[in-house]
Amino acid sequence: MTEERFWLLFSARLAGEATPEELQELEAYLKDNPGEQLRSGTVENIWSVNPAVSEDHKEAAFNKHLQRMSNHFSGPVLQYESETTSEPVIEKPERRRKPVYRVMAWLSAAAAAVVIGYFVLNYVPLPSDSNNNRNIQAQNTVSTKRGSKSKIQLPDGTQVWLNADSKITYNENFSGKIREVELSGEAFFDVVHDTERPFVIHTNVIDVKVLGTAFNVRSYADEKNTETSLIRGSVEITLRNNPDKKIVLKPNDKLIVDNQEATAEASSPDVIRKQRQGSSHATLLTLGKVNFKENESSALETLWVKNKLAFDKESLQEIALKIERWYDVKVNIPDSRIRKVEYSGVFEDEDLEQVMEALRITGNFHYDINKKEVTIRP
Repeated sequence: MTEERFWLLFSARLAGEATPEELQELEAYLKDNPGEQLRSGTVENIWSVNPAVSEDHKEAAFNKHLQRMSNHFSGPVLQYESETTSEPVIEKPERRRKPVYRVMAWLSAAAAAVVIGYFVLNYVPLPSDSNNNRNIQAQNTVSTKRGSKSKIQLPDGTQVWLNADSKITYNENFSGKIREVELSGEAFFDVVHDTERPFVIHTNVIDVKVLGTAFNVRSYADEKNTETSLIRGSVEITLRNNPDKKIVLKPNDKLIVDNQEATAEASSPDVIRKQRQGSSHATLLTLGKVNFKENESSALETLWVKNKLAFDKESLQEIALKIERWYDVKVNIPDSRIRKVEYSGVFEDEDLEQVMEALRITGNFHYDINKKEVTIRP
């Protein structure tokens, strides 16, 4: 597909005038070209900054915003700002424009948005990590919203799958002796082997160091644990608060770190135990094995990469967090008694109501779905 064809289809989708065939063609192209997903996502975010105004006024405000930002490209920091204007909204009479002019207007706006997205993506400096004396300057940040996932390729060829509500930040050119990324959320990494330049993932509580391997890291700020599941190769995990303590994982090993214990002053950082079913004692580190279910070739911890929502003896409270990210909804469980009930299951291509119905039958509870809010009750 040519560049012009891509922007033609994408602009038509933005304006809501793409045919089903055009949408199918565009989606197939984006699926085969993950790098274009970042560009298109940037355009969509900017295009929908203020959906409450009329289309004509939105385009005028967007062009004004573009001009303001272009005047500040030489400044040290380029920031987004919510576009508000005191100018009155003038409703223009309906008029029919030839499709070719409308398409050209969409293309111009889309191309301009990509320019803005590029500068924002590459030149907004992030806070440096004083604890590790890492001087991070020009960085790229890729994030996913709730209800969406993404796959990207890093400059060294490493493949990264991002789960919903996740963010990864990395140095623009991966320059230096260490390939470093920052992760918030969940990602599956297939790292290109390079003995001269180790690959390091930084999360809030752990650092994961590898040379070339495949593994999954789950580190959401609102969850109790940070998990690292190794599929092949080997990784070395270091606690951020105890850098002298290093844990080496072998294939199919899984390390669970209690976030609260890890961020506190650990009296005994060497405490590691094997997984024990039914243990309620809070332990800093738990070393276990990844889970494989019958008829599944992939570990349960990585099934999300195949668009499968999986639970394995998880409480309804933990499951609710997954459902919130997977379907972009809010889940309320007012009754504390049913939050701790555990469930297991794998769902593929089921919608929200189908998943809730399966859980209801198993757990004997009731639920209501009101737009983007789910309430679970006894």
